[in-house]
Amino acid sequence: MPANLPPEYLAAEDRLRQAKSVQEKVTALQDMLSVVPKHKGTDKLRAQLRSKLSKLKEESQKRRTTGRSFYLFNVQKEGSGQILLVGLPNSGKSTLLSQLTNASTEIAEYPFTTRVPVVGMMDFENIQIQLIDAPAVTLELGEAWFTNLARNADALVLTIDLGGDVSAQMRTICDKLSETGITPIGDGLSSSVSEKPTIVVGTKADLPGAQSQGAAFQKACEKPLPMVFFSAPAGTGLESLKRNLFDMLNIIRIYSKIPGKEVDHSMPFVLPRGSSVEDMARLVHKDLSRRLRFARVWGSGKFSGQRVKKSYILADKDVVELHV
Repeated sequence: MPANLPPEYLAAEDRLRQAKSVQEKVTALQDMLSVVPKHKGTDKLRAQLRSKLSKLKEESQKRRTTGRSFYLFNVQKEGSGQILLVGLPNSGKSTLLSQLTNASTEIAEYPFTTRVPVVGMMDFENIQIQLIDAPAVTLELGEAWFTNLARNADALVLTIDLGGDVSAQMRTICDKLSETGITPIGDGLSSSVSEKPTIVVGTKADLPGAQSQGAAFQKACEKPLPMVFFSAPAGTGLESLKRNLFDMLNIIRIYSKIPGKEVDHSMPFVLPRGSSVEDMARLVHKDLSRRLRFARVWGSGKFSGQRVKKSYILADKDVVELHV
């Protein structure tokens, strides 16, 4: 293997070894190709990576055409987190998904327009977050796969039509989630797999009195969930919502710095909030954390390039230089 491969390549290579699904392997190979140095010594390596990637894409295409029913029951996680959009018929879920992502979804005034889960990737600064538009829920309509979607998601967005009965919509959604064993929480610090960080999106916020109705509902709640107001015609609320969705995932972005070189801010490592330098080193390569002597940190340190131990807790957008 060519020498001087960057930490990002080694991390992607490690993800490839651990990948179980075709999509995970494709993503890892694409990351490896994007960061491998381009010179004569890596020509053979890059050719091998392109060949593997081509074969995996062919396999993925065959699976899409012969096994579509699988995607109705489970959605493979991609990006830096998976968030499920939950709401009643005509609550604005599909409109919200189309404006947050590049997903193509049917939008209409009649109910139950979305009949299968629709997936889109939302760009937030330099990472992507996976959003899933679930078919509308009611107490009378209970699909088995909704339980899988709700339990597998990292967080939830509850879409509420501010032009309707806000309290009745929330009761229906919370009752449906209760059937699946899910408890929505607002602080983003879940203590079990049954608790999901949740935010409420009040849609059609441009209607007269809509926002005051939403605010009154929040005030009346014993344990209110965070609420963001969204208007599709006015396009308001999107940027603040993106920030809220990122914060709700409780993750941080860490940039790896090679000694003597500039920082690459395009491909951060994504870790749970509260992760240490040792956790980051383990993500780069499983053996690196064992050999790590110290690190230098730019960002949350007391000064730029501060020398820290393995146990140092990192913050979002920290730059880390690992030393073995």
